[in-house]
Amino acid sequence: MNTPMLSDRAFRAHKARGVLYTVISALLFGVTPVLASQTFDMGSNANTLTFYRNLLVVPVLLIVMLVKKIPFGLTKKELGLMLLVGVAFRASTTFMLYQSYAYISVGTATTLHFMYPMVTAVLCFVVFREKLKREKIAALVIALVGVMLFADKAGADAVPGLVLALASAVTYACYLTGMDKTDLRNMNGTKVACYMGLFNALAVLIVDQIPHQIVFVLPPRAMLYTFIIAMCTSFVAFWLLQRGIQVLGAPTAAIFCLFEPIGSVVSGALFLGERMNLRSTLGCVCVLGAVLVTVLSDRKEKSTI
Repeated sequence: MNTPMLSDRAFRAHKARGVLYTVISALLFGVTPVLASQTFDMGSNANTLTFYRNLLVVPVLLIVMLVKKIPFGLTKKELGLMLLVGVAFRASTTFMLYQSYAYISVGTATTLHFMYPMVTAVLCFVVFREKLKREKIAALVIALVGVMLFADKAGADAVPGLVLALASAVTYACYLTGMDKTDLRNMNGTKVACYMGLFNALAVLIVDQIPHQIVFVLPPRAMLYTFIIAMCTSFVAFWLLQRGIQVLGAPTAAIFCLFEPIGSVVSGALFLGERMNLRSTLGCVCVLGAVLVTVLSDRKEKSTI
C-alpha cells in the first residue's frame, strides 16, 4: 500500500489507529453472535438475521448521508464494484457461513472460515505481486495453528458444510482484497456501507424466494437485538474495517481480524456460560502471538526505511 511519507512518530500513530480500528471492528463482529443466538431462540434464523442485519442499517445511514451532505450518486464503475464486492463476496460469505451450520458445528465452521487471512495473503501475492515476508508467513502459520485449536471434530456427513465454510473463507478474502485494491478503498465509508446494506438485503430477499425462510415479523425484543446487531456490524464495524484496511492493507488487516474468534469465545463464556477449555485458551494465545509477530514485523520494516 502507498503510505505518504511520515515521520517515525506520525507513522507509528497512523499504524496504531489502523490496528485499533481493525481490532474494535473484529471484536464487534465477534460479540454479536451472543445476541444472534438470543434472536434464534425467539423465532429468528440465519436468513432473517442476514436480511435485517443489512436492511435496518440503511435508513440510519441515509440520515447520516443527508446530515453530512454526502453525495448519493454512483458511477457505473462504483455500482459494479458494489455489486461484485458487496453482493458476490460479502453477502455470499454470510449466507454460506450460516448455511454451513446445518452440516457442521459452529466451531468447525468458524475455524474453516478463519482461513481467510491465509487466502487473503495468497491472493495479494499471486494477483497483485505483493511481497510476503518471512515474518508475515510466520504470523500466518501461528494464526493457522491458533484457529485450528478452535475446531471441533466433524461428522461423516459434514462434506457440504466443510465446502461451504471453506468457500466462505475464499469469498471473504476476495471481499477484503476488493475493499483494498479497488476504488472502494477511497470512497466514503458511510456511502459504501449504505449501498452495500441495501444491495445485500435485496440479494438475500431474492435468494429467499425459494426457501421462504425470512421471518418478517419478530417479537419486539428480537427486533431490538437484531437492530443492535445491524448497527454494530453493518455500520460501526464495517466503517472501522474499511478504515483499518486503508491504513494497514488487506493482508495485515486480515490478521488483526482474528480478534473476532477471541471475542466470540470470551463473550460466549461471559454471557452464555460456555466453557473456555485448554484448546480454546491456547488458540487465543496463538492468535495473539501472530498479532505480536505482525506488529514487530511492521516496526522492523519501518526502521529499515
